[in-house]
Amino acid sequence: MTMGRAHVSTHEPVGGRYRLVEVVHRETNRVCWYADDVRSGRPCLVTQTGLPEGEPGDTARRVLSRILRTAESVGRLAPGRVATVVDAVDESGSLWTVMAWIDGVPLGRLLAEQGTFNYVRAARIGLELLDVLDAAHAEGITHGELSPGQVFVRDTGPVVVTGYGLVGATLAPRLTAPSYASPEQARDERIGPAADLWALGALLYTMVEGRPPFRERGRLEATLRGVDRLPLRSPVRAGPLGQVVLGLLRKDSRERLTRQV
Repeated sequence: MTMGRAHVSTHEPVGGRYRLVEVVHRETNRVCWYADDVRSGRPCLVTQTGLPEGEPGDTARRVLSRILRTAESVGRLAPGRVATVVDAVDESGSLWTVMAWIDGVPLGRLLAEQGTFNYVRAARIGLELLDVLDAAHAEGITHGELSPGQVFVRDTGPVVVTGYGLVGATLAPRLTAPSYASPEQARDERIGPAADLWALGALLYTMVEGRPPFRERGRLEATLRGVDRLPLRSPVRAGPLGQVVLGLLRKDSRERLTRQV
């Protein structure tokens, strides 16, 4: 399943060290690249997350250490299921997160290339994600940015989750992939584990339906308004997963399905 890395980038190395080679996957405000570490000679993955205009200059500096710290903490809780973050760089108005190589493909790229998944495959991926989320939630850690670009699917072994530590990185209620934001994020309210369960439901919905439950609307504010206010169109291809998806995508976080229900 590992994709080729044949495209040579003309970008200057990020942080003077990481040469971008090929785009792996794009989301609203996030680009993931195959890259080479020119110092070690090893391949790696680099994600570029754009900061909204007008963000305070110290925002990136504050979040860099949190990305490294949070990814390390969750990695200990879910070994082999969370990306290993090796560096983080603030450069050119973006956050650049450098991860050890993952032998897999982003879920968003798979869906773009293969279309919908059957509900059995979707359920397997969902359960693997739930294991990671549960481990993090037990220690009080919320992902807050879960999306198809933050989930790497491998031929062998469970999925690998990236993006821990990004939540709250800016004043915006959602930094990447706003169509996967929970209603409470859309309202810029304090979030917790229920926001991750909403995102899990949105991922399941996307896998079986081929589109997110609430589409991108061009502008962050418009997308988030749709998430908060528009009614959910019930999935038609979810089979026995249908009730699970609907339970996870309840607008009121207090009514949202949990593993214990």
